[in-house]
Parts: sequence; C-alpha cells; structure tokens
Amino acid sequence: MAHLIGRPVLRDLIPERAFARRTLRTALLCVAAAAAAPSPAATPPLEQAVKASYIFKFAPFIEWPSGSFAAPASPFVICLAGQDPFGPVIDEVVRGQKVAGRTIALRRVGSTVPAGCQILFLGRPAPSNNVPLVLTPGQPVLTITDAGSGVGGAIIQFVMQGGRVRFQIDDAGARANGLVISSKLLGLSIGASRP
Repeated sequence: MAHLIGRPVLRDLIPERAFARRTLRTALLCVAAAAAAPSPAATPPLEQAVKASYIFKFAPFIEWPSGSFAAPASPFVICLAGQDPFGPVIDEVVRGQKVAGRTIALRRVGSTVPAGCQILFLGRPAPSNNVPLVLTPGQPVLTITDAGSGVGGAIIQFVMQGGRVRFQIDDAGARANGLVISSKLLGLSIGASRP
C-alpha cells in the first residue's frame, strides 16, 4: 500500500507571505553573492530561489511507496548531485521546513547517490568529474533537473517559458520509479508525458 505524503492543495505551490519574504531574502543573498563573484553562466538569483522552493514544494504532490523511509522518524531527504546551482539559497529555503511532519535533510552527493534520497536534483556534471551519476532504475526517487543541463532522464525538468520558471513532468518515468504524481501537479506542468 502506498503512503501519501501530506494532503496537498493547489495553493501549496504558491508561496505564502512568510515564505515569499524568505524567498526574497534568499534572492537578495544571491544577488550579493553574484556581485562578489560574477559568472557569465550563472543562473539569475531569483530563478535560483524559485527553483529551490519548487524542489521541496513538489513533495506534497508525490506519493512514495510505503517502504521509502527507513523509520517513522526518518527525515525527508533532498539530495543534490553534480554542480550545485543553488549554493546557500536552497539551504535557506528548506531551513525549518517540514514535509508531512518530517524534517528536511539536505545532502550534497557525488556521482553515487546514497540510499534514502526522496528527491534528487541532478545538476550539470562537475568539470573535474568524468564519472557518470549512478542511479539504480526503479528506485522511488523523484529526479529533477534543468533543461539544457546535459542530464537526461529526470522525472521533472525545469524550463524557462516567457521569463518564468515552469516545469515538465514525465509521469510514465515517475510510475516506473514507483511514484504517483498528483493530477493537480500534472495539471500545472507544461507538456507532461502521461501514459
């Protein structure tokens, strides 16, 4: 029997005031960091903050299989593999947040994904690392990446459309990993791949 993480409503994807203030504060932190060390290929700070908030805001709309957590008190684990486009932004966004009563643990991993990740963001491969990311197919992990990152096969892919962060969903890929995506989230995606 599958376990539903929370009872999502459509407004869960729209930040509330406190969350919006945190996202703005985080974006301002990114602007300051970007000014100190500009990079022509860097993601704009507000875009980083929006994507970082989406990563954990997706969780209530996903149903993981019942054995996905080692224990009832296990944290909800978000892993970042490859180059980290968020830096301190994602740390700030998830600080103090919970998913279905579970604290969020954020882990930056190498090319081998440890067991226990519920969400895995796949960044661009690190230039110094020629080892491909190892992910066992069929694992109950929600994979997320950016369009143009050079990483394929993710269940959710961020895309920019009309200057806004949007996302595409591979529903068949999610089901192959034992995940069930809410029809509400599927309805918000663009060009969703459905069975």
